[in-house]
Amino acid sequence: MPTYLHCAPPLALAAVLGRRRVPAGLLLAGVAASIVPDVDMLNVWYAGVRYNTLLGHRGLTHSIGFAVALGLLAALAARRCGWRRGIAFVFIALSTVSHPLLDLLTDRGIGTALFYPLTAQRVTLPWRPLPLAGAGLFGAARFWLECAWIGLPLLAFAGIGAALRRWFDRIRPGAGWT
Repeated sequence: MPTYLHCAPPLALAAVLGRRRVPAGLLLAGVAASIVPDVDMLNVWYAGVRYNTLLGHRGLTHSIGFAVALGLLAALAARRCGWRRGIAFVFIALSTVSHPLLDLLTDRGIGTALFYPLTAQRVTLPWRPLPLAGAGLFGAARFWLECAWIGLPLLAFAGIGAALRRWFDRIRPGAGWT
């Protein structure tokens, strides 16, 4: 889905976890990871791959397996980048898998191969609350729909999560996973 807010989940998650746990470089990597699943469109546009195949749109790169693989790469690079290995893995994997999960909320598309390599079957949700069929691929209507269905809930998540983190860090200094 060409969306304005695929980068919102890693930003919200970073706000919840805080700068000590998610430094700027890891945040930037998470934002990139949240967008990277759409690299599959290059196969469709330039390599002649059919849209609805595993290497086409919403195939392999939109799977949990792909997200885990990117998370593992981040964990391997963590020491060199100055990140905590476990946090790097979880943050990048969640940032990546947020992309197909957001795609599942739209009323357009052919579903995603979310559970590949366990199955290549495309998944759709029976309830797809993000009505994009009349909004076009880009423009103000689509932007405001995404703000309502993605931005506001993630803003609430980030605000509440950050407040809880600060409260927890205050009542138990040195505790947790800093």
